[in-house]
Amino acid sequence: MTHRAKELEMAAKDIDLESLHAAKDAVAASCAEYVRWADLFSCRLESVDSGELHKFARAFSLTLLGHLPTRPGTCPFCIQYDRDRACTGCGYAATHGRCDADDSAFSLFIEAFQELGRVIYQDTITIEPACLPVETKRLLFALLQSSGELARQMQKDLPSSSTLQLMKQKQIYMDRMIEQLPLCLFSEDVGKKCRILQHRLEGYW
Repeated sequence: MTHRAKELEMAAKDIDLESLHAAKDAVAASCAEYVRWADLFSCRLESVDSGELHKFARAFSLTLLGHLPTRPGTCPFCIQYDRDRACTGCGYAATHGRCDADDSAFSLFIEAFQELGRVIYQDTITIEPACLPVETKRLLFALLQSSGELARQMQKDLPSSSTLQLMKQKQIYMDRMIEQLPLCLFSEDVGKKCRILQHRLEGYW
């Protein structure tokens, strides 16, 4: 076991079961809500006009991002140690920096996360998409289905997870969900911000 792995194991071992279960419940609820949205988007897709597909892709992407487990309520460390706003004893703060510090792992991640959401929201198509409308719909449907399945699988994996496993699962889950964004329908700026986010995510846990 590497020194870093030992640090993370030590950080996770002090989380009590109440905090762990609360975090897992919040992650599960977020996954379930996303699955409902993915199903709704899938049902709606067939009737979307070709001129509205880019707007549809933006709405789908922002919904996906909005249901990722980034909030304090999905983190067992925040649940257990943020009560006094001092983060005293928090193993995440000790190994990654306090989340409210400008250069902490979480601050760098959430900055990139918010920036990706901003550029997707503001993205406009200035050139014709490379795919025909029918191909674009197939792509979007496939991404909706695969992202929904990732969320379902995350729900299934949660009950047996330890704190250490949960934090790693969240990291992997967010990375795989971000890979479901239809980047080919957006500007290069969106792709650039997405790559920055995925790089920052490497330091999340």
